[in-house]
Amino acid sequence: MLWSNAVNALVGVWFILAPFVLKFSDRPTPMWLSIIGGAILLVLAGWAVLSEPARRQTWIQYVNGLVGIWFVFFPYVYALDVPNLKWTSIVGGLIVIVLSGWLVFRVLPEEARTH
Repeated sequence: MLWSNAVNALVGVWFILAPFVLKFSDRPTPMWLSIIGGAILLVLAGWAVLSEPARRQTWIQYVNGLVGIWFVFFPYVYALDVPNLKWTSIVGGLIVIVLSGWLVFRVLPEEARTH
């Protein structure tokens, strides 16, 4: 397990809870997209935490990175005027992008060379 997968899974939990905590659950499309994106992060990063073979799969990190990119643009796409949503979404998305990129471009290639 790498700590970065655990952090990505926790960011996924946050995006599942965000519509209710930040009070935009009255807007069905953004609410469900946040929940679905968070669930993707939680499932894939959680799987990588629990399974060594899954942790070595680069496609998991690419998918997580794409979800992170989505969350960076999410508040702009829906023009949500919800306090704290913009920065929460951008920071959470950037965390996922950076950690997934670090795993796929730095950690996994180094591990492949040593095995």
